[in-house]
Amino acid sequence: MHFQDLSKRFVTSIISLVVLICILVFSYVGVVKWIITLFTAGLGAIGIWEYGRLANLTEKKGLVELCIAIGALMILGFFISTFDHTFSILPFILLFFGMICVFLYHYDKIDGAITSLAKSLFGICYVAIPLGLMLKILYLYSPCKMGHEGRLWLLYLLVVTKITDIGAYFGGRLLGNRKLAPQLSPGKTITGAAFGFVSAIIFSFLFYLVSHFIGGFHLSLVQSLYLGALLGFLGQVGDLAESLIKRDADVKDSNRLPGLGGVLDMLDSLLFTTPIIYFFLYVC
Repeated sequence: MHFQDLSKRFVTSIISLVVLICILVFSYVGVVKWIITLFTAGLGAIGIWEYGRLANLTEKKGLVELCIAIGALMILGFFISTFDHTFSILPFILLFFGMICVFLYHYDKIDGAITSLAKSLFGICYVAIPLGLMLKILYLYSPCKMGHEGRLWLLYLLVVTKITDIGAYFGGRLLGNRKLAPQLSPGKTITGAAFGFVSAIIFSFLFYLVSHFIGGFHLSLVQSLYLGALLGFLGQVGDLAESLIKRDADVKDSNRLPGLGGVLDMLDSLLFTTPIIYFFLYVC
């Protein structure tokens, strides 16, 4: 990556970090909750559109738009499900009826229907479910619910996942030579992957140390180590998974954000790590 591209990535990352901090600080304010939810649904819509373009779903008129609508409604459903346990099944009810709508769409488009159905439903789940679970982490696990501060857990998820990307990038640039998966992502190296993995564990451990001084964030030493390892591993799997989709589509970036690519490029690792944190909080 050239210096100019690295500068763009740095500036975009700093702006994103400032926006994220502002969002987290005010995330429990009534109207801000809805703004965050609509913003997340918007990210989901763009992500599904990018996926639909990569998967050639745009060739079928109206199909990508239908998938976007279903995904956005599911994300909204995840948010509503944080109001009360009565609504906890709402996102999956919306997914079920969305699946029916996708089937109905294909009734007069039989040629290639199986492939199109599989691509459509996978794309919806791939993008919408992890983004919806981010909202569940942020709002369901708050100080008034099970003693967890959702903002801190979301911050933990984002920091540890992204530090994996950063560690892998700089570790690979400085010391890497042996390719990790050259057919998927020529720039990724085994050394870089190891740096990313170790970086995730270190920062997870740092959160464990900080947890002694703040309320609403409970993480034991053992939990910090295995969660860090899981996030460090799955974050890179998520990155490679999106690379697989892009290579099959023969494109470099899913869209165009300065220095970052597209929304899918920005979220790829989080799409695999978010469910882990949600399941951890749900079980523990």
